[in-house]
Amino acid sequence: MAELQMLLEEEIPSGKRALLESYQNLTRVADYCENNYIQAPDKRKALEETKAYTTQSLASVAYQINALANNVLQLLDIQASQLRRMESSINHISQTVDIHKEKVARREIGILTTNKNTSRTHKIIAPANMERPVRYIRKPIDYTVLDDVGHGVKWLKAKHGNNQPARTGTLSRTNPPTQKPPSPPMSGRGTLGRNTPYKTLEPVKPPTVPNDYMTSPARLGSQHSPGRTASLNQRPRTHSGSSGGSGSRENSGSSSIGIPIAVPTPSPPTVGPVADSPTPPPPPPPDEMPMFDDSPPPPPPPPVDYEDEEAAVVQYSDPYADGDPAWAPKNYIEKVVAIYDYTKDKDDELSFMEGAIIYVIKKNDDGWYEGVCNRVTGLFPGNYVESIMHYAD
Repeated sequence: MAELQMLLEEEIPSGKRALLESYQNLTRVADYCENNYIQAPDKRKALEETKAYTTQSLASVAYQINALANNVLQLLDIQASQLRRMESSINHISQTVDIHKEKVARREIGILTTNKNTSRTHKIIAPANMERPVRYIRKPIDYTVLDDVGHGVKWLKAKHGNNQPARTGTLSRTNPPTQKPPSPPMSGRGTLGRNTPYKTLEPVKPPTVPNDYMTSPARLGSQHSPGRTASLNQRPRTHSGSSGGSGSRENSGSSSIGIPIAVPTPSPPTVGPVADSPTPPPPPPPDEMPMFDDSPPPPPPPPVDYEDEEAAVVQYSDPYADGDPAWAPKNYIEKVVAIYDYTKDKDDELSFMEGAIIYVIKKNDDGWYEGVCNRVTGLFPGNYVESIMHYAD
């Protein structure tokens, strides 16, 4: 700064004054040389003297111009350096201002936001209170829910009606028990058929029986078994042409008891519900049942009153009741017949063929029964068998 001040105040002004003085001196030297060349007798000498003054004046002026130019250039350099320093300072100030503005902007943005406190924890946290496992409860499967669903059975019933002959044992069936196919009754043995409704036959003159009991003729071409003499599920009932020996189960379709239409029979003595009498059932016609005794049945007693119905014991006719084998248990709940073949899956189960007789000694809640078959005791599914014994309530 001092150097610049010295140049501005001393050296440059002195150089300018030196140039002005040289200008004035050159004017006087020029006038002198002109007058001297005119008045001098020796022109050559006057010319040489003029050349000498001219050279000296030119050198003096050139030196002074050079000194002044150097001082001016030095002044410009100093001022350029000062401008660079000033520019650097301005840039620094500009950056400082920008930083301050960014800080202010961040502060204003931070005011609009909320702090989020993040706690470092495990992503998988075990529950504080362990849930108690729910105990699995097996519900028995009702395999008869979908019996009326589909087109096959309904179409066959609509096509053949109720007069279709009994099915033989050559029918193919799927694996039980998704939908139980009808078990083919064996002709001549009186086995229980299933899913065969009572058929309506044409009027045939019935045999002479008491007023409160009627039988119907056997079906043509069908298998035969003794009819049951009481109904557990149709009490009370009226004797309006219905057979008194109708079975208690709808699926006992192999029974020989039918419902005659417009049969001229004597009217019953009483009108209203009449209880089934505890009398043995009438035998089938002797020409169609050669396997049973052909002796005439004992005469039925007179009809009992309705009040004695609860005390009456329902008699039944068991085609398998020729006598329990020696291996049969003394105490059993029910006597059943197998309607499907079953092969055991575990050691504690039974294996049996269709038509095998099993004595049930225990019924479990899950649908499995425990029974005895051919001196072997084990478990078997309850939907593979069908009861052949019916007792009173």
